[in-house]
Amino acid sequence: MEKKLTSNDSLAEFIASLANDDSLKNNPLEEIKVILAPGEHKGLFHERIFYDLPNPLAIQGENPKNTALRSENCEAYHKDTENRAVFTFGKNCTKVTLRDFTIENTHVKTCDDASLGNQAEAICWHNDKGFLYCENMHFLSRQDTIHVRGFSHFKNCYVAGDVDFIWGYCDTSIFDGCHIHTIKDNRGDGHPAYVLQSRALNSRPGFIFIGCDFTADDRGKGARIFIGRSQGTGKKDSVDRWDSIALVNCTVSPEYDEALWTDENGTRAVYPEKGCALTGWREFGTKIRGADSNLVPYDSKKQEKHGYTMSLSDLQQLQKSVESTNVGTMPN
Repeated sequence: MEKKLTSNDSLAEFIASLANDDSLKNNPLEEIKVILAPGEHKGLFHERIFYDLPNPLAIQGENPKNTALRSENCEAYHKDTENRAVFTFGKNCTKVTLRDFTIENTHVKTCDDASLGNQAEAICWHNDKGFLYCENMHFLSRQDTIHVRGFSHFKNCYVAGDVDFIWGYCDTSIFDGCHIHTIKDNRGDGHPAYVLQSRALNSRPGFIFIGCDFTADDRGKGARIFIGRSQGTGKKDSVDRWDSIALVNCTVSPEYDEALWTDENGTRAVYPEKGCALTGWREFGTKIRGADSNLVPYDSKKQEKHGYTMSLSDLQQLQKSVESTNVGTMPN
């Protein structure tokens, strides 16, 4: 099935109609392809678009700069992760492919993060066994921009946010050649920022960034920006909530704290307590981009105490682990 949608057509209505299509129910292998014409494709006001069929789904735009799906949703409107995104993919999905458009949650922060109202995913991959593939996509929000479970691969994507804006209970999630950007807080200067909060499955690779560029806005005096922070409840025998993030040959702008990771002054337990080849907070070949755009090798001695610097043999171990998953071969 192929459907072409102009900006006057409703993507939300089309996705909802698929659940009642008997031909798709009788043929779960039939692929659904949606082609988005350039323009603004509005989402549902304070509601998610929800797709939960086994039929493979591919949504194709023209260019993320001129083709966008935008709407506002957040925790203050609908409780729980799978309900507060612009676009949610459910547990029955097998394969979803997104290319060449923007998904933006336009929510603007109106309260303190601790009051649990600002979480506002652009996309929620609420699926443990299928596979999400995104290429040349833009994902924009503030807090919790991307949430993933299971298996996913993001290639040449742009991701923006400010607090835990990539997070989830994933097995393996690869970000390949992506631009990760921490934005200014709309409430003013001085607020801390964190790119990732990993709640990865027990002993699994978690979030892997390969050849990615981490940049940031100036968030004002006293504002510290970290690549990752801990959720704080991971344990040796816990099913998930492991702090597993790998940076491989990435560049980091000087706005980020040189420690890279934080346990927030010891207030959040980190597990594993020390990274290794396959799990925990780890990096290899990181470079710092100076104000003059020159790249300087990262001084691993400055890494937070739970962090780990990988060797070439560690990378080979990680490659083998990734090859055993639905994600496939780890990019070079």
